[in-house]
Amino acid sequence: MDKTYFSEDILNFEEFIIDASKKLNIDEDTLKNGFKRKLITKYEYNGRKYLCFKKKLKHIERGTILFLNDNLDFIIGYPKIRRAMVLESSVKKYFNGKIAVEEKLDGYNIRIVKMHDEIIAITRGGKICPFTTKKVKKYLNTKFLDDFPELMLCGEMVGLNNPYVNHYYPEADRTYENLGFYIFDVRNKKTNLALSIYEKEKILDEYNIPYVKPIKIIDSNEIDELWNILDDLNENHREGVVLKDPEMIKNPIKYTTHSTQCGDLSIAFSYVYDLGIDFMFSRLVREGYQSFEKCESEEERKKRAHELGESILLPMVETITEISKESVAKECFELYFDSEEEFIEFINYLKTMHINFAVESREYIKKDIFKAKINRIYNSTSDKIKSHLDGNLW
Repeated sequence: MDKTYFSEDILNFEEFIIDASKKLNIDEDTLKNGFKRKLITKYEYNGRKYLCFKKKLKHIERGTILFLNDNLDFIIGYPKIRRAMVLESSVKKYFNGKIAVEEKLDGYNIRIVKMHDEIIAITRGGKICPFTTKKVKKYLNTKFLDDFPELMLCGEMVGLNNPYVNHYYPEADRTYENLGFYIFDVRNKKTNLALSIYEKEKILDEYNIPYVKPIKIIDSNEIDELWNILDDLNENHREGVVLKDPEMIKNPIKYTTHSTQCGDLSIAFSYVYDLGIDFMFSRLVREGYQSFEKCESEEERKKRAHELGESILLPMVETITEISKESVAKECFELYFDSEEEFIEFINYLKTMHINFAVESREYIKKDIFKAKINRIYNSTSDKIKSHLDGNLW
């Protein structure tokens, strides 16, 4: 039976603070401050209440979840991977020896764990997603977590038919949906300590679990080879690389391609008043450093600038045009479920996340395949564009 920490009796909250601070090895005042600043919020999954850390709080990573049960069981959040801006300088500063070059996939980060004898999938932000959890149970060999319950599988969910980042990957094609899971780390779910690249590959091979294999193991002075890898990824419209110490003692760093920067900007400026500002600055700055480091000619820089400009302007004008026709700014997701009941469960989850959406269509396409088209609505973009089209001033 779960303790009722959160009731009208403030003593229950105080009791929780004492217990949780010991469990997480964090001082009571910091934990209280996290609640005061609304950095910690409460959710529920299958009748189990849990807390989500929306931002990092001292050593407690963003996305950490803490169950409100007798043991206060918790799963630590996935650590932030810092980004190289000048690739050669960063590699020389942070690595000395071998580097495992892994592909950075364009999807969403999940942690798969066994908790209370149940497999759950947790998003980077710390939400237990019912859609992802169902797909994990369906497509991955979760016996690994029966044998190693203290570990978590950290990976990327990719493909067109997911509810967060729909980007096509040919290797994720299934009979009726484009969806795939690829593990990039195996970590202790409480300490975040990671298995080495070699240990990870050996154990995941044993359980036939798909994972991100290193493109190549290089020496830290092989910058030209690293650029060759990145140029190839860019040509194929892939996201970039994560550079890892093969022993996983040093923290990884990441680097993304020009193609990805343009793709991100294109999506952001389709919903300009919701995503545009947050996406624009960092990606344009990355492009500046990348152009500098590659010693581009004037012609090459003009080509880069042209592609960046198109990524910003064309989708924005398209959205303005659509809204001028009495439409709204929306992002469409086509999802598949094993039943209508699973679809309804996911819809209820979206409501608890306060995500504004509309169901465009829903139908059984086979006895056990339920297809739904769900539109995420971007209200700020829709409302502000309509306002300006009506003549209202900035």
